[in-house]
Parts: sequence; C-alpha cells; structure tokens
Amino acid sequence: MKRKKVTAVILSALISCSGTVSPLNLKAVNYLIRGDVNGDDVFNVADLVGFQKWLLSGTDAPANWKSADFNGDDTLDVFDLCLMKKLLIKSLETPEIPAPSVYCKSSALYCIDDESMLYADGINETVAPASITKLLTASVALYYLSPQTVITVGNELNLVNPYSSLCLIRKGNRIKLYDLLTGMLMASGNDASYTVAVATARAVYPEENLSDIQAIERFNVLINDFADSIGMNNSNFTSPDGFDTDNQYTTVRDLLLLAKYAFSVPEIREITSTYQKRVIIESGEVFDWKNTNNLINPYSAYYCPYAVGMKTGSTEYAGNCLISLFEKNEKRYISVVMGCNTSEDRYKLTTEFISALNENNQNIPTESEIVWSIEPMFSDEPAVAMTAEDSQIIQNYCFGGNYENGTGDCMSDYIFTTGAGEKIYYHSECGTFNDIVNNRSYKVTDYQRDEINSFLNKY
Repeated sequence: MKRKKVTAVILSALISCSGTVSPLNLKAVNYLIRGDVNGDDVFNVADLVGFQKWLLSGTDAPANWKSADFNGDDTLDVFDLCLMKKLLIKSLETPEIPAPSVYCKSSALYCIDDESMLYADGINETVAPASITKLLTASVALYYLSPQTVITVGNELNLVNPYSSLCLIRKGNRIKLYDLLTGMLMASGNDASYTVAVATARAVYPEENLSDIQAIERFNVLINDFADSIGMNNSNFTSPDGFDTDNQYTTVRDLLLLAKYAFSVPEIREITSTYQKRVIIESGEVFDWKNTNNLINPYSAYYCPYAVGMKTGSTEYAGNCLISLFEKNEKRYISVVMGCNTSEDRYKLTTEFISALNENNQNIPTESEIVWSIEPMFSDEPAVAMTAEDSQIIQNYCFGGNYENGTGDCMSDYIFTTGAGEKIYYHSECGTFNDIVNNRSYKVTDYQRDEINSFLNKY
C-alpha cells in the first residue's frame, strides 16, 4: 500500500517572532489542517515560508487563510505567524502511523482537536461514496427541516434500487424526520433515504408541486450545493443513498470534511453512536433497528470502546468502506477507510489506526491520570488510591457504555475520583454509576454489581 507521511520539516530559526425554509447560506470550511495555507493537505515549512511572504507583500490573503487564523479573530497578522511556528515545532511529536496490514484504496486518520492529519494515503483520489452519502443526506435534511417534522412515506419507495439495504418503512407510514434518519443511518435504509430526500426537496420548493422524480432531482442540487458549502470541492452526488452511478464520486479528503461537519450535528452524532433502538412511529408501527457499524456493537469481535460513530458503506464500485469517529486520550479522531476487499478488512484497518496511537506514545496518560481513588461517602475514612490496573477495571465498568441507563435515583455510597479530579458516584446496592459532570448514568447487571462490590472489599 502506497504511503504518504504527513510530517513537518523544521528549518532552525527560520522565523523570529516580533419556520420558512431559507436558501442555503453556509460559510465554507475549505481546509482540514491548521496552518495548511497553501491547501496541499500537509502542514509543513512551506506553509510557514509562504505565510511570511504574504504578510510582507500585502497581497490578497491565501486561499486557505482561515487555517492560519490561530487567534480566531478573523485577522491574519504576525501573532498568527508566531503561533504557526510553535505548532510546526510541536508537530514533530506527531506519531508515525504504520501502513495498514490490509489493502484499501485510500484512507486517513485525522485528529479533530489538533486539526492534524496523522496518516494519509490517496486522500485526493476519487472513490465511490456508497452509503456514507447518507451522512450528507442527513446533514441537508436537518439544515432545512426540524427533526420533529412528521413525514408521510409515499410512492418514492418505488425509486429505491433493487437489492438495496432497507429499514422496511412502508407507504402510508407517518414518521418524524429524526426517526427516519435513525432508520437511514443505523440500519442504512435506502428506502428512508428516498423519503427523506423527497420530503426535503418539497419543503424547500413548495410552490413547484414536485413529482417524486423531480423532487429527487431537486434534492441532488441541494446535496451538491451543501457539499460545496462545507468545502467538499471534489465530489459529485447523484442519489440520496449512495447507490453506484457512473457520475457519483468523492474523495477521502472530502469525506473528512463531511465527517467533521456531521459530528457537529447533535442528531447525527446521537443516532450514529447508538447500537440498537426500538422506534414507535407517529402512525403506530414499531421498528427495531440495529447499527451496521460493528465497532459499536458490544457483541461483535470488532467492538471498540473508543468508537462513537459514524457510518458504513458497501457497493460494487466502492468496496467496503467505513468512517469511524472515536475518542481516545481526551482527543477526538476521524478514521476513513475506502475500498477494502472485505467487510472484516475495514474494521481491522480502523482498529489498527486506533491502537497505533498508544503504540506511538501519542497522548498516553501519565500514571497520575490513570490512577483513580475511592472513598466511602458516609464515613470518616480517607480516600484510598487504587492501583493503575484496578483503576482501569473500574473505568471499563464506568465508561464501557454496555449497560442499561441508570435512573440516577439511587443514593450513592462510594465516590470514585478520576485522575483528572472528576467525581463519579457509585451505589453498591443497585450497581449504578452516576457521572454528574458528563450527565450520564450506567446501571450494571446484577452479576457485574456483585463482582464490583467484591472487588471493592480490598480497599
């Protein structure tokens, strides 16, 4: 597999610091990497030199000027130049991610928080988008419509291609947009995609009395305009579900921008991070949908506790694809793998990216960050530090996310304090963890509760 290293080269002492639907109106985000002012998807010394020359010349701002606005004040000046130099020096610490052990056509690993590319291979080569298109369809729909909008399923189902993946909605079903997106993003329902697309187009152009086919044509305009508005300049979409057509294509670079945007939308983030959900729609029908993403399936061999979304895709043209979002070491990452030979390969490749972060000493927590302490709430006994191994066991129980949501009504009798100083409350009788800071509560099974309580006796 061809590999591109995205690492910086520093020249010593190079620079010294002295109601009604409205038309689409989004500010384009046409850069991925902070400091990449020349737009070549790499942040290196060429950007630093080019930016310095621009500051001295007084000509028009570079195309990717926003990537150099380190102060966030919509102004480019010498202060941004100084911060750019510091970031470039720090980028030397970026880990080298080894080439994956399995084939894919193109791939990338990107840190959202640092706005840095950790690995890139073929990110500007065109690929078929497959069902990853549905992230864009959902983004467009939520831009124009409320998630509570009730939609009636109609004859647009006749436009769905044979052999499509379906969430099995039926003509006449009345369903909220949010629930339609659940069937589309979790179960990857192409039927939901067409219903979402037709409803969105008719809402934007109510005066045109659009037929189903006309509505899809209008939606294709909306989806491409939206893609352009978020910087996806090397893509073209001809369907709302990503089914293969000759003129439908994208790039990994554009998909990184799409994932970054979609992650900012609460409804998409919530739906794609959910493994299983029962939905009762407005007309009374009941649907049980499971997520096609095995990284968030607790019963899968590829389950990953760091994964928080997003979307699978698989077609003849696209191969097996996966955009994954995960949180690790207090940072958020996007992994994109396109064109894998098998479904298993896309998961194997993604998990290799995730595990490579710690193997390359990227943000490995210190001992003090790992170790938790425990203390009883109704006692004068002081807090006791647990071993790093025991702390990790409790963290897995507390943050594993495999348990039913607790009510938070149990009276806690123990306090765990994380390495960062946050308090996690635990009730030993009902087996409930209450994480007040992050507003979540987990109740473990009876067996797990007994195991935890036995474990705590040593302290």
